Amino acid sequence: MATTAAESPRDAAALAGGVLSHGEALVRVRCGAFGLLLPLAAVELVLPAALPAARPGHGEAGPEGGHPVISLGGDLVPVLFGEALLGEAEARLRPEDQLLLLADGGRRALLWVSAVEDVEPFRPLVPPPGVEGPLVAAWSGAEAPLAVLDVGRAVALARGRDRAPVGAGLEEA
Repeated sequence: MATTAAESPRDAAALAGGVLSHGEALVRVRCGAFGLLLPLAAVELVLPAALPAARPGHGEAGPEGGHPVISLGGDLVPVLFGEALLGEAEARLRPEDQLLLLADGGRRALLWVSAVEDVEPFRPLVPPPGVEGPLVAAWSGAEAPLAVLDVGRAVALARGRDRAPVGAGLEEA
């Protein structure tokens, strides 16, 4: 069963770089032992896990480590693994995991997560020292600081248009 986001999607690129509004809805997800936040407006669907495949014509990992894909409505959508983005050496795939369909303008990518946990308001925080990175749009949290994923950069990375290093700046402080 798929769940749609409460808000209509908007350009996720506008959500990065400090443009998030105080109180804006963020989706809190768990990626293995780590937490991560995403702007709700950039999440089109939440889907049950589905086994990804290698990108056609690219072998198992692609010519430059290309991302696996999942077919959605006949379109091959690249998959990013939340645990890998957060610096884990390997992503453990479990049947109960979930996929979030992220939208950035007309581009889309899937983010594989352990669980979608909650929706919470954006509460901007000063970045913890030494953990800023190219895939972090901001930091938020009432109890502990969590990175807010820069969805535009993540989608570009999944589609092979960005060379930000995996695990760059999303590790917990």
